[in-house]
Amino acid sequence: MRNRYAVPIFISFMLLLLAGCGTTPTKPAAPADPQAGHAARMFEQQRYEAAADLYLDLAKRASNATRNQYLLRAADSLIHDGQLDKAEDILQQLDSSALPQEQRFRQALIQARLALGRHQPEPALRLLPAIPPYAGNEEKIHFHTLRAAAFRELQDGARYVTELIALDELLAADEEQLQIQTEILSVLARHSPQSLKQLFPAPDTITRGWLELAGLLRDFPNAPGEIIAPYREWRDLYPDHPAVPELLTSYYSRQQQQVPVEVRQIAVLLPLQGPYAAPARAIRDGLMSAWYNDPDENRPQMKFYDSSNNEQIWPLLNQVADEGADIVIGPLSKQAVVQLARAGSLPLPVLALNQVSTDSVPPQNLYQYSLSPEDEARQVAIWAAYQGHREPAVLYPSSSLGKRMATAFMETWRQLGGTSIRSQAYAPASKDFSTPVAQLVMSAQRKAQLEEQKKAREEKIEYTLPPRGMDFIFAIGNKQQMRQIRPMLQFHFAEDLPVLSTSRAWDGQLRNDENFDLAGIILPEMPWMLDGDTDNPLSRKNLQEYLARSERKYLRLLPMGIDAYQVLPHLGKLETPGLPPFKGNTGLLYLDDKRQLLRRMTWISLQAQPRILGITPPANAVSVLPAELPDDATNFNESTAPAQR
Repeated sequence: MRNRYAVPIFISFMLLLLAGCGTTPTKPAAPADPQAGHAARMFEQQRYEAAADLYLDLAKRASNATRNQYLLRAADSLIHDGQLDKAEDILQQLDSSALPQEQRFRQALIQARLALGRHQPEPALRLLPAIPPYAGNEEKIHFHTLRAAAFRELQDGARYVTELIALDELLAADEEQLQIQTEILSVLARHSPQSLKQLFPAPDTITRGWLELAGLLRDFPNAPGEIIAPYREWRDLYPDHPAVPELLTSYYSRQQQQVPVEVRQIAVLLPLQGPYAAPARAIRDGLMSAWYNDPDENRPQMKFYDSSNNEQIWPLLNQVADEGADIVIGPLSKQAVVQLARAGSLPLPVLALNQVSTDSVPPQNLYQYSLSPEDEARQVAIWAAYQGHREPAVLYPSSSLGKRMATAFMETWRQLGGTSIRSQAYAPASKDFSTPVAQLVMSAQRKAQLEEQKKAREEKIEYTLPPRGMDFIFAIGNKQQMRQIRPMLQFHFAEDLPVLSTSRAWDGQLRNDENFDLAGIILPEMPWMLDGDTDNPLSRKNLQEYLARSERKYLRLLPMGIDAYQVLPHLGKLETPGLPPFKGNTGLLYLDDKRQLLRRMTWISLQAQPRILGITPPANAVSVLPAELPDDATNFNESTAPAQR
């Protein structure tokens, strides 16, 4: 196989700005207290936790006005350090009414940064509607950087570019401008002339210049020599345009990073010891199966390294780079991936086998790939909306994972335009599923009747049909739990409602005693689990028998290993918007704007032989029709199932 991949460069300073996580805070006046000066130096050295401690100590000894100033700086420091909950606690201590105007604006900037740290772009934008007249240049830079980051996360290309243009006009250093301007052109050049006219119907002179320059680059995508004459004509038309002289070189340099290059050596970082050793063996078997199946005589060398010690991930990464690796697959543990995600740059591209969220922008050559349960929950929301459902009822275990999955579903449902949601948690270790199921599907009035009957010690309880405050049920649980939940739903007169779940609800087959309890449940699954093709050497039918009995529970990690190997030639293409996803064994693979490799899975209805229903559509092609929220519906909120941050 001729393995090829894209090696995007890391644009350190400005991409940190764009993510709203690396901007320099507004510089205060020279502090009178030496400890305040020391705290400011700690912040500049990126020793954020130490800076926060010093500012909090100063706040305890300061007057009210100065105290608020120190609390703001402490909160800002903690947000930079990723301690979002602590920062929020400090911000709640502030008396906004006692703050002068300029401090209130600084508070809004910090609160917006906090919202972005939690991937909440819309609240961040509400905090920053406009720049006050008294704002200084650095505050304006901070303002436009945060708004750009918010629009970037919302994938609003027009307003993202508008904020970048405003930010570019405020920057003084050529290097900073160069990075921003390269980003402006990279975004605009991806759009057709027709779509740009719709996005920018009445551009000002500077914006019109950017649009026309992007059009030139689109006409000469790989010909920097041929664009020189048209560029000079463009410059004559826009003599006062802020484009810096090195812009074309920078733009083509970035585009060059998308050109595939030959891969001769792959380094695989997997643990041989510890809790990740068993799943690592299944991934390794998948990698090796794909490697042996590669008919190309030029297949790359693949070397395995033990990454059991998370503290040694950096020396190990430098070692494999020194030994000639072109790209890395792994590591597997979240602790190791977090270290890479927080790095300023990596010595070579890495396809990590886990996904993490950090307060900083990951390196541009770090890709993250996992079989995320939260991502499956998001796909449940997309599929349900695609099928025309409007009113979900969510039953979820009160475990950490169950709460994260419920949160992921409900956040996605609301992003799709849904409002009506009722939910109920259950104790995952409990053997009584009747109570939480009844609480989910019955009306408040009927619950009150049942309570009265219980108080009167009536032995016989008559049930009534549930109200129509729901049109499907999303039940989160493993196979054992779902075998108890599904009969309880039928017992409580919810048998007419579709039941959606995730791939955790089955292990790839229904035995005779399981068919009655689970048949008809709808869930997303990876295509490989449904592949019985005996002629395909990488099919489930041919590979699962080679797994040791102790590794059978990691069956789905085999195709993950196959995809990790086979997707390498396509990473560069997947970064280009508008191109089709990669048809993998775990699903249709695509990259999001964080370079996380996500999946669109195959939907099935459980039967003895599962019935295939379709594939999860793109989220931007789906929306939920509005529905009225019943009076007795139970709203899900963070107090009932807090998201794990």
